[in-house]
Amino acid sequence: MYPILFVDDDPRILKSFQRTLSKEFKISLAESPAAALKMLAEQGPFAVLVTDMKMPEMNGIELLSRARKISPDTVRILLTGHADQQTAIDAVNTGEVFRFLTKPCDSETMTPILRAATRQYQLVISERELLEQTLTGTVGVLSQILTLINPVAQGKANRLRLYSRHLAKALQVEEVWLIEIAAMLSQLGCLTIPPEVITRQLAGGVLKEQERAMVEKHPRLAGKLLVQIPRLETVVEIIAAQEKSAGEIRTLFPEPGQEKLSLFCRILQVACGLDRLIMSGQPPKIALLMMLRDEETFDPSLVRLLEQYPFDLQNMVRMKVVARELTTQMTLDEDVLTSQGVLLAAKGQRVSTAILSGILNYAETIGIMEPFAVLVPLIHFPNKGA
Repeated sequence: MYPILFVDDDPRILKSFQRTLSKEFKISLAESPAAALKMLAEQGPFAVLVTDMKMPEMNGIELLSRARKISPDTVRILLTGHADQQTAIDAVNTGEVFRFLTKPCDSETMTPILRAATRQYQLVISERELLEQTLTGTVGVLSQILTLINPVAQGKANRLRLYSRHLAKALQVEEVWLIEIAAMLSQLGCLTIPPEVITRQLAGGVLKEQERAMVEKHPRLAGKLLVQIPRLETVVEIIAAQEKSAGEIRTLFPEPGQEKLSLFCRILQVACGLDRLIMSGQPPKIALLMMLRDEETFDPSLVRLLEQYPFDLQNMVRMKVVARELTTQMTLDEDVLTSQGVLLAAKGQRVSTAILSGILNYAETIGIMEPFAVLVPLIHFPNKGA
């Protein structure tokens, strides 16, 4: 049973709704817009919000507009008098309101409207869950493909995800998932680049002209691969801007309403810059100082937020393991190579089920170089003496 929130400054009307509708619906009551907004934020989600139009603090349309920002999936219904009908019609036409009802409204009129509203809520939630599950599965498959074909590139993507996630959380960005997906898929265009080229580039080595061209075009190639997937349009734009400067990114998205997209692009761009410097041998503190001095390339406000990133990995223990000791709670702190020196998995990669399976298979057949270094969270640190 989905919860429904009624808002009215007249307690008698609220109690009447509760008395006549509570047998079929789960009813909650708020006697003011302020109380309703607090309930939406702290006790939600509510499937339906039903509010009176005329109230002393703010009118019903103002309440519904603010409620939409707190709980966008909640279906909104407005109760209004005859004099307010044109205002209510305008609200419906602009998408603020699902239905409006004329007062007084009895339970026989209200009940089918609430049924339709809860069905609409259920439809929206089910569709989003399906899309999110499909999207998550697609991203997971693409990441595993990159892991198998170019583990060095996937190792970089994992590091970028951690840096980007730290920045997004520090900025209290709502769409952290969007930043993480962009980071995870940012190196997908490296599928066609030999791992040794990526390794040399990360280490600051010299690339041949043809190799440099491959590296430079990988964001565009990733965009071409991802553009056909629904709901990844923003991710494609973020990935495309990962190697541009902060100034170039602001120029790309100058319009009102593009501020958030510009921020997302600058987050991934700063993460890429930091990773490039650290992987070339610069200590994190020196890398951040170098970035702060280059304000034209990097957004200094984002660079300063990275000063709080736990580079020292205080909650991790470094240890040497062999393949049979590897678990999915570990992160590689050393490249894993076959006995012939072929890279299987790169430093910085979290041990996924696919990586674990691949390493174990190679260890049993061809052979790998053991032991190798991993990082283990303290809560998972094995007690070998037990």
